[in-house]
Amino acid sequence: MTGFSVDTKLFQELGELLVAKESTALVELIKNAYDADATLVTVTGVNLGNASSGSIVVSDDGVGMDSGEFRRGFLTIAGRTKNSGDRRSPVFGRRYTGEKGVGRLASHKLGMVVEVESRKAGPAPRGAVALPPAISEVIARIDWGAIEALETLDQIDGTGAVRVDERAIPSKFSSGTTLTIAPLRTAWSDRIRSSFLREAATLAPLAATWKKLPVGTVAEELLFDALPIRDQQTGDPGFEVVFGGDLSLGDRLLPDVAEGASWIAELSFDRDTGILRIALSPTKAELRKYPSAEGFRLETNLGPDAGPSFTGRILQRSGKVWDPEVQGIRVFMEGFRVSPYGDLRDDWLGLERTYLSRQKRQLTSLEALDPDRIPAGLKDEELVTQGNQAYMGGIFLHRSSSPGLEMVVSREGFLPSAAFDFITQWTRVTTDLIVRLGSVVRKEIKEIKHQQRLAQRDAGIRSDVNETPTALRVREQALHVERSFANIQEAVERNDFLTAAREAKELQPNLSEIREMADQFGSEAVQWRVLASLGAELAAFVHEINAVGLQISALAQELEDALTIDDLRRTRTAIRKARQKALDLADRIRRNATYLVDATSFEGRRRRARLSLRDRFETVRTFFESRIAQRKITLVDNIPTDMRTPPMFPSELSGIFTNLLSNAVKFSDVGGRIEVVAREHGGFCEVQISNTGVAVELSRARRLFDAFQSTTERPDAILGQGMGMGLTITRAFVQEYGGEIEFVVPPDGFSTAIRFRIPTR
Repeated sequence: MTGFSVDTKLFQELGELLVAKESTALVELIKNAYDADATLVTVTGVNLGNASSGSIVVSDDGVGMDSGEFRRGFLTIAGRTKNSGDRRSPVFGRRYTGEKGVGRLASHKLGMVVEVESRKAGPAPRGAVALPPAISEVIARIDWGAIEALETLDQIDGTGAVRVDERAIPSKFSSGTTLTIAPLRTAWSDRIRSSFLREAATLAPLAATWKKLPVGTVAEELLFDALPIRDQQTGDPGFEVVFGGDLSLGDRLLPDVAEGASWIAELSFDRDTGILRIALSPTKAELRKYPSAEGFRLETNLGPDAGPSFTGRILQRSGKVWDPEVQGIRVFMEGFRVSPYGDLRDDWLGLERTYLSRQKRQLTSLEALDPDRIPAGLKDEELVTQGNQAYMGGIFLHRSSSPGLEMVVSREGFLPSAAFDFITQWTRVTTDLIVRLGSVVRKEIKEIKHQQRLAQRDAGIRSDVNETPTALRVREQALHVERSFANIQEAVERNDFLTAAREAKELQPNLSEIREMADQFGSEAVQWRVLASLGAELAAFVHEINAVGLQISALAQELEDALTIDDLRRTRTAIRKARQKALDLADRIRRNATYLVDATSFEGRRRRARLSLRDRFETVRTFFESRIAQRKITLVDNIPTDMRTPPMFPSELSGIFTNLLSNAVKFSDVGGRIEVVAREHGGFCEVQISNTGVAVELSRARRLFDAFQSTTERPDAILGQGMGMGLTITRAFVQEYGGEIEFVVPPDGFSTAIRFRIPTR
């Protein structure tokens, strides 16, 4: 019989071509679960760093498969199961997210063997709100390694490389499919895992980019209440993805709060009508800074079929950037992200290119609009263009209304086309409209800022040695407000409402100035405390370096002495001992440097998160290990591994632990003990550090929290002399969250104990 013989290398070739990387493979499996009417899919990684013992399990609660569907849909490469009929899922009517029929090659990309357990749901009508119980079960196993050992695909029968069994099951079981992929084809390096976690965190659009904005966020109405991110029917129960094990996202808090934006824009194009609509509005926060800021709306007819239909929302920060996890304007097809648009290194809108080469000219993209229908811009407005980091947003597409958009075979973006150029053009127009409106309003208040500078200089001349210029301005403004309110009260009491209204109007600039100063110093207060805490830590590090320097000098003398020994064996022994000392010193410096980098890094004070108490304490502990060992102190860490703080800056918690542990080590006796315990109690996260050695008199302990109340007269060789600020700084950190800190009665066997409590909510 004449025919084609397909080499088994087909799987490897197709896999590399169609599923470029591990994260893409997992996304394809998640899309399969969505297409199968799942409401929940869990993706669990186990021991991913070891290929031979690692595994990945993908489990969903969808409609499942019987043996025929499994063979047609899973064993038929590039099958047409999603290209037939109306291309919607059988029960919830979801528009299919896959078309090429090669998503099953994802399991080949990830592992050597895939085991499939699929329970087929019973019949259900289109539009049902839930799936019926399962009626049958398929158990299958595909050994990709065994298949690849063969020469051609027609040799598979009888080898056991592919096994499929079906059986009836009691109706008490729910439907769904579980894929177990093990062993892994390659070990997941830290780079692969980090890349996956970044992509997984934004696999679905951030809430701020499509859900209803909180009341009072924007100053003017936009286009949508909530954006339609998926082409699905009413009654769809929704879809959730949960990552577990080595792929757990943990407590990654994605800072997608809409209130953090300066401007928010929404846009849409309907290919059937040809209508393009764009709406921009300053947020209420931006309006407080720039009272003259105004929104803008545009509606124009580009003609039917001018491009694919799409909707979008863009949030911009003026003079600031979003956190790395959410930076960029991403593209979504049926609610799933299309990579690489919006990645840190992607510039699909050309924003970075314009930012790096900006000139004193107007924004060229706006030339596509009728100049009589848009606000006039400044001649040098391009100078204030920002890069991708200032934008967070989503552009949403549906398959049924996106003709001309074709994915590249590796699933990494769309093929170049007029359709995608159309989306790019009008998205960029929207960002440039934000730039134009923002630049105009900022130009208008330039003179106001000049007046503020003059006011600050005048306050500097008038303030005395005991008061800062800003404190003088705040006090004077507060006194003026107090007098104005008294005048208003008197006017109201005599029914002179005209005078009361005039006084209230004249009061507004004073209130605005007080608010601006409060905003400024409120945001800087945390940084001041962090820097003060770091100053104490750096002082301790200087003593650490001095101690290491002395030991290095002694080590150099030992090496010199070794060279004078006539016995070669004794010389080698001396050199080996010196070598080990050098390695110990290098490790000591590395531990301290690692801690300081962690404490002083930008990430440590730019975003709050629910922190692991134990992990943060152990990071700080390494800084004191040499002193603890030198004094033969036993340190017991009894902090539960699963205990977390309320959202805090990492540098704040590091500062608390550093100051408290420094004191405990400094005042412990030689051979003493330190114990750290933590618990959740009465709505508080409670931590207590106890130590032997010097006792604190509880009746006088409160004064130790006052500034410059140092209790160490002689400097410690490692920890340095007490600066009298450690407990003051620590109290400020704790009180920032409404917490408490105090010395308490120590447990039996200890001399001193200090406890801090921070509300968990």
